[in-house]
Amino acid sequence: MNIQNISALSAQLKAIGFDNMGYLLAKRICLVPEDFVITEKQSKENEQIVFNFHFQRDKKLNGYILIFYDAILQKEISVTTQVINGVNIEGLQEEMSTIDWKLVFDFNNKKPANPDDKLSYEKEQKIEALIRGLLELELTEEGKQISILLKQKYWSEIPYNELMGNISSVKNKAELSQRFYYAEGQACISADEAYRFLQNKWLEKQMQVKRKQLENIEETEAGGDGQSSNGSGLLKKKRVGSSSKNKRTRITQD
Repeated sequence: MNIQNISALSAQLKAIGFDNMGYLLAKRICLVPEDFVITEKQSKENEQIVFNFHFQRDKKLNGYILIFYDAILQKEISVTTQVINGVNIEGLQEEMSTIDWKLVFDFNNKKPANPDDKLSYEKEQKIEALIRGLLELELTEEGKQISILLKQKYWSEIPYNELMGNISSVKNKAELSQRFYYAEGQACISADEAYRFLQNKWLEKQMQVKRKQLENIEETEAGGDGQSSNGSGLLKKKRVGSSSKNKRTRITQD
């Protein structure tokens, strides 16, 4: 194992904003992969940033190099507090927040259970009630979107995702990512700089959405005015034509 290489990579990650990464690097490098990824997270108020560092084997160096990292800004997902299809959204969300969902989806975890002891299945019964609540929500279109939001909020980091369904549209609204490359001899973008960049990119995205909404409103209003004026013009033309015809009729009679 190239200890100097691990030390150099650890120094690079420290410069970006992540300290004490040497052991994590060693754990992956000892398996001698062609490439690997290390994921780290930082919390900023109600937001989370996920950093995926991509490393690649370099035979010339007899070690590994940092190629790039992806920074993913995850915004806090807000969920409505209304009642849909008999399901209290606020209550459902509070109950879901008390569950260790990683443990729920860990199907290798074993423990003794007595079928005659109802308390031994108390947690599972609670989980079943929550899942049934999500299923009830999904019977309506609005409820389906809220169910996806809740799954994204509490299940996004769980490897077992079959029950999550299609959450890509929600992720697009709640996430923003950017890739930062590492060039030899140049300082890499730090984690704080990446966060500021993503925040600015997020604000720009929100401004574009608002601008698009205003354009749609203006187009709708312009379309309505156009129909109104066209209608008035046709009506006016019809009245003029009718008036001319009446005049010709009177002249003929005289």
